[in-house]
Amino acid sequence: MSRSTASDQSVATHRSQAENVVRDHAASHPDDPSASGNLDKIRDILFGAQAREHDRRFAQLEQHLIREASDLRTDLKRRFESLELYIKKEVEALTNRLTKEQDVRGESVTKLTQDLTRLAASLEAKASQLEQQANQAQSHVLQQLTARTSELADDVRARHAETTSALDQAVRDLRGEKTDRAALAAILMEASKRLSDDGASSTRA
Repeated sequence: MSRSTASDQSVATHRSQAENVVRDHAASHPDDPSASGNLDKIRDILFGAQAREHDRRFAQLEQHLIREASDLRTDLKRRFESLELYIKKEVEALTNRLTKEQDVRGESVTKLTQDLTRLAASLEAKASQLEQQANQAQSHVLQQLTARTSELADDVRARHAETTSALDQAVRDLRGEKTDRAALAAILMEASKRLSDDGASSTRA
């Protein structure tokens, strides 16, 4: 038990005893008008100091509570300001990070677009080059085929002319010399052989 509690209990005990004495005195002197006034004086003497002490304590407690409330308000204000500053810094840092990431991604997309554009241009140029080479090769092959065909045609015409000339000569020889059938047959066989050789040469070419 604390000292203040023991003191309060002692005061309460004395107060009770004093009130009992005053009540006994008032009961034994019911016609005495000063008994009531004396009772008030006795109460003031016994409990006036205690009441003033309680008022002082209440005032001190009130001041203490006011100081605590003020300190608490100041501390809360400081904490809220610190929290607000922290949140602002975090939001600013997050915004900066997102902005940087967006810039990096934008640069990556731009670079990728440029690379794709260059690749498309390179593929288009390669396709154009291949098409040009194919056209040139086709033109060259056509020229070779045309030249070869022309050569073969000239050769065929020359051989045909030669064969025709040989046949004409043979006919003239037959008419002039009136050879027999055996000679004519030999001549015809020779002409047939030449025609066969010409056809075989044309086929191989």
